[in-house]
Amino acid sequence: MADPEVESSIAGSSAGGDGSRKRLLSDASDTAAQYPIMTPQRKRLRRTSSLSSTLLGHPMPVINPNVTVSTTNSSSEASLPASLPLTCSSKSVVYFTRGNRVHFKNMQTNGDIGQLFKLQEKDGNLHLLQCGGPQNSDVLAVATSKGIIRLWDVRAKKMTVSWSTKGVGAMQFNGSVLIVGGLKGTLRFYDTRIAMSTTMTSTNAATAKATLKMKSDPRKLNRHQSRITALAWNEPGKLLASGDESGAVYCWDNREKVPLDVGEFVQRRKKIQHSASVTVVNWCPWQPKLLGTGDANGTLRLWDIDTSDSRSNALNPGKLELGSRINGLHFSPHCKEMITVHGANPRSPSALDIDSDSETGSTLSMGISTQIRSRPYDTSNSIVAHSFPTLRHILTLSAANKVIGGSVMNANFTKAIVAVPEENKLKVYDVWGKLNLRRTESFMGNIR
Repeated sequence: MADPEVESSIAGSSAGGDGSRKRLLSDASDTAAQYPIMTPQRKRLRRTSSLSSTLLGHPMPVINPNVTVSTTNSSSEASLPASLPLTCSSKSVVYFTRGNRVHFKNMQTNGDIGQLFKLQEKDGNLHLLQCGGPQNSDVLAVATSKGIIRLWDVRAKKMTVSWSTKGVGAMQFNGSVLIVGGLKGTLRFYDTRIAMSTTMTSTNAATAKATLKMKSDPRKLNRHQSRITALAWNEPGKLLASGDESGAVYCWDNREKVPLDVGEFVQRRKKIQHSASVTVVNWCPWQPKLLGTGDANGTLRLWDIDTSDSRSNALNPGKLELGSRINGLHFSPHCKEMITVHGANPRSPSALDIDSDSETGSTLSMGISTQIRSRPYDTSNSIVAHSFPTLRHILTLSAANKVIGGSVMNANFTKAIVAVPEENKLKVYDVWGKLNLRRTESFMGNIR
């Protein structure tokens, strides 16, 4: 087997301290106090020709490629979808697909690739994978293109329950409850404890058949008018964010059936509305009411989801026009920074491209007339680091030559795993950790 490719590395650090905002984040939640927030005042970054950038006076988090997973010449390469299903458990086990097979790899032990199962052709194509949370990390939810949802016990390598729906746009766990977003915008809740308990105690065919037609919780959320594309729970599991194909985002209290009255004012009503399909929603781990949303045009928005404030919930600065589809948004639990992972650029490159080390971009973005950041760099198929709350650009790392189809973080948020279906690769990058370049075996080299 050929050695995997190892790419050059670039290290980066956040710039500047906290900038002024017209809206401050609420600090009512006790959960925020559990997370250390490191906000060192850092001097301006200088780029050098070495493998790492030089920052005067302070240690810095780094974003550098670790190992590029090499491809093989097996027949399953051509079957990779445009968006590769990808998920990572709280034990840092990555699950990914290749053709109609689901594979896994433990990122902590760097163990061998394993195969969990092979999907039968009659069940459709593999569409979505979603790991359970810390309380049920051995549970994997699988959705197919024909609307079939299955739960797998990954430790026993056994399917525990299967049921059919009218189609799945997105799904997310909150404890033992699986939330499924449908093709017409409905959100349904499934208690997996009941499903697995019923399956394990089934002793006859009639009971087993009833289990396969698993019913959702009586709760059903119906505000969306188009396919659900993104779901995320905040750290306490009390707030749910949902985004759809029309660009609408709603936030829900776990105890209520109507969305929260949050967003920016549109004709005297609060709304969170993107101009393109919502591709990512994610909550900040150290500020449970801070929500980030991204869309297919590359627009990133930040929101303070505080219903007690009658003002707009949009942060200011809180909008970045990044130019390329946002396929991933990840907040660091270690410092006040975040990364966006980008796919293709839906538009032609901006004529305003400038050197990323220039102060011009920061000057333009802090003007009185606008708080919208224009893109001073090409983000196509890249990982981009941003500081918070200033939204200052830290660095852009070109991560692939082809379109990035998705991304996940490992359990301790020190590695970003990105999927590049056209290259038939999963690529691993160190983030917010020390520089560590070494050769390892390919993820996919032994898969047939």
